[in-house]
Amino acid sequence: MGMNVIFTLGEKRKEKQWKYQRSMLRTLSINDMKKDVQRRFFAHEMEETVSQLYLQDFCLDVGIDAFLLGAEFARFGYYGEPEFTVMRRCAGEINIQIDQTVAQFVAWLKLDDAQTAVYKEVATGFIYEWWRQGFDEGRKRHQLKLH
Repeated sequence: MGMNVIFTLGEKRKEKQWKYQRSMLRTLSINDMKKDVQRRFFAHEMEETVSQLYLQDFCLDVGIDAFLLGAEFARFGYYGEPEFTVMRRCAGEINIQIDQTVAQFVAWLKLDDAQTAVYKEVATGFIYEWWRQGFDEGRKRHQLKLH
């Protein structure tokens, strides 16, 4: 008699989420995101320092997370909820991403309060932009029934 493998509902849900995230990541251009990171955060930098390389990677990680978060919440947009309302649903997670990004820049670049405020504005624009792109891409996938 063979042994049956038992999956819990949580495992199935997690597996479905990973599958969806992988399919969403195939639509994401990392090169476009790298260019955006460079343009927003490092336009004035000439040489690549260790801190800049680290911060670029950190920004890419946060951008990917924001993209996936937008994609995850896209179903609410598909069912008719306005983008701004959907964004408010995950405002806590978005704000954590913004704060973590700013904290990394403060720690690595020893920013004063005025510089910190500038980086917070830049980080906010970056994260919202990539959240929006994930949201739009996810909504398209829902319309095409590819979720």
